[in-house]
Parts: sequence; structure tokens; C-alpha cells
Amino acid sequence: MRFRLLLVLMAIDKTRLTEVVKSAGKSLTKQRCVIIETLAANKLPMSAYELRDQIKITEQNLNISTVYRVLDFWIRLGLIHKIESANRFMVCSDEHQHQFHVIQHCTRCENVVESCELASQTKMQLSHEFRALENQVIEIKGTCLDCQANTST
Repeated sequence: MRFRLLLVLMAIDKTRLTEVVKSAGKSLTKQRCVIIETLAANKLPMSAYELRDQIKITEQNLNISTVYRVLDFWIRLGLIHKIESANRFMVCSDEHQHQFHVIQHCTRCENVVESCELASQTKMQLSHEFRALENQVIEIKGTCLDCQANTST
């Protein structure tokens, strides 16, 4: 099953989001909305604790286990990625045309960019012995152009 998330000016298209959630046989709860909206509104990926603390300021006090459960929900739908090396989460910017999602992670400024172009070039041969799961994240660590420029001056 393939999903698509539309981001418009860092705001979630709730109509499309509702369709995605309903097609998975689930409901779009307030907690699910506030978590994905908070992630989408932030430039940098967030840890579950940062997410909880930011939501606490503007919305409600969520238990950290609830935050993790909701993050897992969005990850299963392929709409949020977990950046394993940093234990942070980000909204998927790919339209789910690819089996793999390639994340470029700057280790200096922590900026993360999802590269759909690199993902489209990543092919995995079909095999009778092994079948890869969909919506996997390949993380590439390095230094972004801004950080490279700041280092050379």
C-alpha cells in the first residue's frame, strides 16, 4: 500500500491526511494530528521528548509513551521517518513513489534533507530468497553546503 503526504507551507493537508488514515482502517485523533503537525512545522527533526515538550507549551500534556505510540503509528503508515543515528523524527517529504527513502543528515548543524532523487536511483533486485520491507530509510551522514562554506572561511 502506498501513501502520499501533502505539505503546503509546512501545514498538513488534513483532508488528504484523513484519507490516508482511513484507508489504513484507522481514525485521525487529536493526538495524531498534533504530533504530525508539530513535526511538520519544525525545520529540524525532533526527538520524542522535544516533541512532547513543544506540544506541552501550546496544546496538552502528552505522556511520552503516547508520543512514541503515535510516532510508531505514523512510521507504519510511512508518513514519518525515524533518523536512527540521532533518535529523531521527521515528516516524510517523498510522495511514496519509492521503496527506499534516502535521508542526507548534516552532522554539524543537524539539518536533514530527504532526497527523492537519490531514492529513485536506489534499486533492489527482486529475489526469491529475500524481500525488502517498504518505506525503509537509508541515512547518509555528512556535511551540508552551508556548514562546508562556514568551515572554509
